[in-house]
Amino acid sequence: MIPNRVKCFLAGPVLEAANPRFPGRPHQRLADLVGEGDTRVLEICAGTGYLARLVARQRPGAEIHALDLSPEMLAVGRRRAAAEGLDRVTFVHGDAGALPFADDSFDVVMASYGLHEIPTGVRAAAIGEAARVLRPGGRLLVVDIDAPPRRSRLFDAYMRMVEKPHAREVVGRGLVDALARAGFDVAEHRSAQTRPLPFQLIDARSPTDGRRTRSQLETRSITNATPCPEPTQTPIAP
Repeated sequence: MIPNRVKCFLAGPVLEAANPRFPGRPHQRLADLVGEGDTRVLEICAGTGYLARLVARQRPGAEIHALDLSPEMLAVGRRRAAAEGLDRVTFVHGDAGALPFADDSFDVVMASYGLHEIPTGVRAAAIGEAARVLRPGGRLLVVDIDAPPRRSRLFDAYMRMVEKPHAREVVGRGLVDALARAGFDVAEHRSAQTRPLPFQLIDARSPTDGRRTRSQLETRSITNATPCPEPTQTPIAP
Protein backbone atom coordinates (compact mmCIF):
# COMPACT_ATOMS: atom_id res chain seq x y z
CA MET A 1 0.00 0.00 0.00
CA ILE A 2 1.29 3.45 -0.95
CA PRO A 3 1.70 5.76 2.10
CA ASN A 4 -0.63 8.77 2.20
CA ARG A 5 2.23 11.27 2.01
CA VAL A 6 3.47 9.66 -1.20
CA LYS A 7 -0.06 9.76 -2.60
CA CYS A 8 -0.33 13.47 -1.78
CA PHE A 9 3.06 14.14 -3.36
CA LEU A 10 1.90 12.47 -6.58
CA ALA A 11 -1.62 13.91 -6.50
CA GLY A 12 -0.64 17.59 -6.28
CA PRO A 13 0.55 18.01 -9.88
CA VAL A 14 -2.33 15.82 -11.13
CA LEU A 15 -4.93 18.03 -9.44
CA GLU A 16 -3.24 21.16 -10.77
CA ALA A 17 -3.67 19.81 -14.29
CA ALA A 18 -7.21 18.52 -13.73
CA ASN A 19 -8.85 21.41 -11.83
CA PRO A 20 -9.08 23.85 -14.79
CA ARG A 21 -10.69 21.09 -16.88
CA PHE A 22 -13.55 20.22 -14.53
CA PRO A 23 -16.83 20.35 -16.50
CA GLY A 24 -18.85 23.43 -15.58
CA ARG A 25 -15.80 25.33 -14.21
CA PRO A 26 -16.80 24.87 -10.53
CA HIS A 27 -13.68 26.48 -9.07
CA GLN A 28 -14.04 29.58 -11.20
CA ARG A 29 -17.74 29.86 -10.35
CA LEU A 30 -16.89 29.79 -6.66
CA ALA A 31 -14.06 32.31 -7.05
CA ASP A 32 -16.45 34.67 -8.85
CA LEU A 33 -18.63 34.83 -5.71
CA VAL A 34 -15.88 36.52 -3.67
CA GLY A 35 -16.70 40.24 -3.63
CA GLU A 36 -14.51 43.33 -3.81
CA GLY A 37 -15.12 44.05 -0.11
CA ASP A 38 -13.95 40.60 0.97
CA THR A 39 -10.41 41.43 2.08
CA ARG A 40 -9.72 38.44 4.36
CA VAL A 41 -10.30 35.05 2.74
CA LEU A 42 -9.56 31.50 3.96
CA GLU A 43 -9.64 28.31 1.92
CA ILE A 44 -9.93 25.14 4.02
CA CYS A 45 -9.06 21.63 2.79
CA ALA A 46 -7.18 23.63 0.19
CA GLY A 47 -4.85 20.99 -1.25
CA THR A 48 -2.56 22.96 -3.56
CA GLY A 49 -4.55 26.16 -3.01
CA TYR A 50 -5.80 26.22 -6.59
CA LEU A 51 -8.99 28.06 -5.59
CA ALA A 52 -7.09 30.47 -3.32
CA ARG A 53 -4.82 31.38 -6.23
CA LEU A 54 -7.80 31.95 -8.52
CA VAL A 55 -9.22 34.40 -5.99
CA ALA A 56 -5.81 36.08 -5.56
CA ARG A 57 -5.66 36.81 -9.28
CA GLN A 58 -9.13 38.35 -9.27
CA ARG A 59 -8.84 40.18 -5.92
CA PRO A 60 -5.22 41.36 -5.74
CA GLY A 61 -5.93 43.46 -2.63
CA ALA A 62 -7.25 40.54 -0.58
CA GLU A 63 -5.23 38.68 2.05
CA ILE A 64 -5.74 34.97 1.43
CA HIS A 65 -4.85 31.91 3.48
CA ALA A 66 -4.89 28.35 2.08
CA LEU A 67 -4.96 25.66 4.78
CA ASP A 68 -4.44 21.93 4.33
CA LEU A 69 -3.24 18.93 6.32
CA SER A 70 -0.85 17.78 3.59
CA PRO A 71 2.56 19.51 3.48
CA GLU A 72 3.20 17.91 0.08
CA MET A 73 0.10 19.52 -1.46
CA LEU A 74 0.94 22.86 0.12
CA ALA A 75 4.48 22.70 -1.27
CA VAL A 76 3.07 22.40 -4.80
CA GLY A 77 0.83 25.39 -4.16
CA ARG A 78 3.67 27.51 -2.76
CA ARG A 79 5.78 26.87 -5.85
CA ARG A 80 2.89 27.77 -8.16
CA ALA A 81 2.07 30.94 -6.22
CA ALA A 82 5.71 32.04 -6.25
CA ALA A 83 5.96 31.44 -9.99
CA GLU A 84 2.85 33.59 -10.54
CA GLY A 85 3.98 36.34 -8.17
CA LEU A 86 1.00 35.82 -5.85
CA ASP A 87 2.62 37.05 -2.66
CA ARG A 88 -0.63 37.68 -0.79
CA VAL A 89 -1.46 33.96 -0.54
CA THR A 90 -0.23 32.35 2.69
CA PHE A 91 -0.09 28.54 2.82
CA VAL A 92 -0.85 27.10 6.25
CA HIS A 93 -0.28 23.53 7.42
CA GLY A 94 -3.23 22.77 9.69
CA ASP A 95 -6.43 20.89 10.45
CA ALA A 96 -9.77 22.23 9.20
CA GLY A 97 -11.36 20.81 12.35
CA ALA A 98 -9.18 22.98 14.63
CA LEU A 99 -8.34 26.16 12.75
CA PRO A 100 -5.32 28.14 14.02
CA PHE A 101 -7.08 31.50 13.68
CA ALA A 102 -8.86 33.84 16.07
CA ASP A 103 -12.63 34.34 16.16
CA ASP A 104 -14.10 36.71 13.54
CA SER A 105 -10.90 36.67 11.44
CA PHE A 106 -12.31 36.30 7.90
CA ASP A 107 -14.88 37.76 5.54
CA VAL A 108 -15.08 34.55 3.50
CA VAL A 109 -14.24 30.89 4.10
CA MET A 110 -14.15 28.66 1.02
CA ALA A 111 -14.01 24.90 0.44
CA SER A 112 -13.73 23.20 -2.94
CA TYR A 113 -14.24 19.43 -3.10
CA GLY A 114 -12.79 19.05 0.38
CA LEU A 115 -15.70 18.53 2.77
CA HIS A 116 -16.77 15.20 1.25
CA GLU A 117 -13.23 13.89 1.74
CA ILE A 118 -13.12 14.23 5.51
CA PRO A 119 -14.89 11.94 8.01
CA THR A 120 -18.27 12.89 9.45
CA GLY A 121 -17.05 14.16 12.81
CA VAL A 122 -14.17 16.13 11.34
CA ARG A 123 -16.51 17.68 8.75
CA ALA A 124 -18.88 18.82 11.50
CA ALA A 125 -15.95 20.30 13.41
CA ALA A 126 -14.67 22.05 10.28
CA ILE A 127 -18.06 23.63 9.62
CA GLY A 128 -18.23 24.79 13.23
CA GLU A 129 -14.72 26.21 12.98
CA ALA A 130 -15.67 28.06 9.79
CA ALA A 131 -18.55 29.67 11.68
CA ARG A 132 -16.18 30.66 14.50
CA VAL A 133 -13.50 32.31 12.37
CA LEU A 134 -15.97 34.15 10.12
CA ARG A 135 -17.01 37.65 11.11
CA PRO A 136 -20.77 37.96 11.89
CA GLY A 137 -22.53 37.89 8.53
CA GLY A 138 -19.45 36.49 6.75
CA ARG A 139 -19.86 33.91 4.02
CA LEU A 140 -19.02 30.24 3.64
CA LEU A 141 -18.73 29.35 -0.06
CA VAL A 142 -18.63 25.66 -0.96
CA VAL A 143 -18.42 23.61 -4.12
CA ASP A 144 -18.58 19.84 -3.75
CA ILE A 145 -19.88 16.68 -5.34
CA ASP A 146 -23.61 16.14 -5.79
CA ALA A 147 -25.83 13.27 -6.88
CA PRO A 148 -27.71 13.12 -10.20
CA PRO A 149 -31.51 13.54 -10.00
CA ARG A 150 -32.03 9.93 -11.07
CA ARG A 151 -30.17 6.75 -10.21
CA SER A 152 -26.97 6.51 -12.23
CA ARG A 153 -24.82 3.40 -12.48
CA LEU A 154 -21.84 5.52 -13.44
CA PHE A 155 -22.22 7.75 -10.37
CA ASP A 156 -22.78 4.75 -8.10
CA ALA A 157 -19.68 3.05 -9.48
CA TYR A 158 -17.60 6.18 -8.97
CA MET A 159 -18.78 6.60 -5.38
CA ARG A 160 -18.19 2.93 -4.60
CA MET A 161 -14.73 2.63 -6.18
CA VAL A 162 -13.23 6.11 -5.68
CA GLU A 163 -14.82 7.78 -2.64
CA LYS A 164 -15.12 6.65 0.95
CA PRO A 165 -18.61 5.86 2.35
CA HIS A 166 -18.89 9.15 4.29
CA ALA A 167 -18.62 11.12 1.01
CA ARG A 168 -22.28 10.37 0.27
CA GLU A 169 -23.29 12.41 3.30
CA VAL A 170 -22.74 15.70 1.46
CA VAL A 171 -24.93 15.05 -1.60
CA GLY A 172 -28.51 16.27 -1.96
CA ARG A 173 -29.47 18.16 1.21
CA GLY A 174 -26.76 16.54 3.30
CA LEU A 175 -24.31 19.42 3.24
CA VAL A 176 -26.83 22.26 3.48
CA ASP A 177 -28.47 20.55 6.46
CA ALA A 178 -25.07 20.28 8.17
CA LEU A 179 -24.45 23.99 7.57
CA ALA A 180 -27.84 24.94 8.95
CA ARG A 181 -27.24 22.86 12.09
CA ALA A 182 -24.10 24.93 12.68
CA GLY A 183 -26.14 28.13 12.50
CA PHE A 184 -25.48 29.13 8.89
CA ASP A 185 -28.19 30.76 6.82
CA VAL A 186 -28.02 28.94 3.48
CA ALA A 187 -28.92 31.69 1.02
CA GLU A 188 -28.36 29.71 -2.16
CA HIS A 189 -27.91 26.07 -3.09
CA ARG A 190 -27.36 25.42 -6.78
CA SER A 191 -26.88 22.14 -8.58
CA ALA A 192 -24.97 21.51 -11.81
CA GLN A 193 -25.70 18.19 -13.47
CA THR A 194 -22.34 17.90 -15.19
CA ARG A 195 -21.02 14.55 -16.35
CA PRO A 196 -19.58 12.31 -15.16
CA LEU A 197 -19.81 13.96 -11.72
CA PRO A 198 -22.43 16.58 -10.79
CA PHE A 199 -21.50 19.34 -8.37
CA GLN A 200 -23.30 21.70 -5.98
CA LEU A 201 -22.55 25.31 -5.17
CA ILE A 202 -23.50 26.72 -1.75
CA ASP A 203 -23.50 30.31 -0.51
CA ALA A 204 -24.16 30.49 3.25
CA ARG A 205 -23.90 33.31 5.78
CA SER A 206 -22.60 33.02 9.31
CA PRO A 207 -24.74 34.08 12.30
CA THR A 208 -25.08 37.85 12.72
CA ASP A 209 -25.78 37.75 16.46
CA GLY A 210 -22.19 38.36 17.52
CA ARG A 211 -19.14 36.21 18.20
CA ARG A 212 -19.57 32.51 18.89
CA THR A 213 -16.82 30.66 20.68
CA ARG A 214 -15.62 27.16 19.93
CA SER A 215 -17.33 25.80 23.08
CA GLN A 216 -20.66 27.39 22.08
CA LEU A 217 -20.43 25.79 18.64
CA GLU A 218 -19.68 22.39 20.16
CA THR A 219 -22.72 22.72 22.46
CA ARG A 220 -24.97 23.65 19.55
CA SER A 221 -23.83 20.64 17.49
CA ILE A 222 -24.96 18.35 20.32
CA THR A 223 -28.28 20.00 21.22
CA ASN A 224 -29.65 21.44 17.97
CA ALA A 225 -32.01 19.00 16.31
CA THR A 226 -34.47 21.43 14.70
CA PRO A 227 -35.44 20.83 11.07
CA CYS A 228 -33.45 22.99 8.66
CA PRO A 229 -35.17 25.60 6.48
CA GLU A 230 -35.32 24.92 2.77
CA PRO A 231 -32.74 27.04 0.89
CA THR A 232 -33.23 28.36 -2.59
CA GLN A 233 -32.01 25.65 -4.98
CA THR A 234 -31.67 26.33 -8.67
CA PRO A 235 -29.84 24.55 -11.46
CA ILE A 236 -26.57 26.07 -12.63
CA ALA A 237 -26.61 27.12 -16.25
CA PRO A 238 -23.98 25.39 -18.38
